Amino acid sequence: MTELTCAPVPRPHLQLLDGFRLGLGAVPIHVVPGAQRLLALLALREGPVPRAVAAASLWPEATARRAAACLRSSLWRLGRPTPLVVAVDDALALNAQVDVDFRRACALAAEPGADPDAVAVLKTDLLPGWRQPWVQAEQDWWRQARLRALEVLSERFRCCGDHHHAHQAALAAVQTDPLRESAHRTLVALHLADGNPAQALRQYQSYRTLLRAELGLEPSPHIHDLIRPLLRSAR
Repeated sequence: MTELTCAPVPRPHLQLLDGFRLGLGAVPIHVVPGAQRLLALLALREGPVPRAVAAASLWPEATARRAAACLRSSLWRLGRPTPLVVAVDDALALNAQVDVDFRRACALAAEPGADPDAVAVLKTDLLPGWRQPWVQAEQDWWRQARLRALEVLSERFRCCGDHHHAHQAALAAVQTDPLRESAHRTLVALHLADGNPAQALRQYQSYRTLLRAELGLEPSPHIHDLIRPLLRSAR
């Protein structure tokens, strides 16, 4: 008698980094805008969200009655092909079976390991183009969290002797926030460690020019001390 083996049931996966996408295994799932916003809201919150709070957040310009109706409509649309939202008393939560890339990225940002693939995750924006206030608060948090993580990652790569990926992580931080001095300082130090004083000086001068143009400020003594010997020799 031949035993039948059941194929594993694929988990729904929700992508919030670099844009919204929902899929079940390899099959994409079409989601209307209102339902997209509901899934994103629930995915970004750590616990259940009261229905009234969800409705007011997602449809702030509508009356409470109209917002509640829009919420019910979005929930009905999400009922198929797989239940993505569960009710907890008078609150809503994302089904625990839904795999969310942003939640994995947050864990990575909290404890970045010396993994080259981590740089690609940490340089990715959260829901680019979304301008709702509840999204922007999370976008701001993610931006700061990944900047710190990229700098930590760069230092860990440097300590492992992997200057190539150390440069990539520091450069990703600079590209995310061009005015972040600590990221520029890391790049300057890496160029010096690689025996590239000219590149270190160009990095410093580029940052100094940008800082003057944008904020009318000078770089701090911390980064200036790194290239002070180069400035002396250039005279």
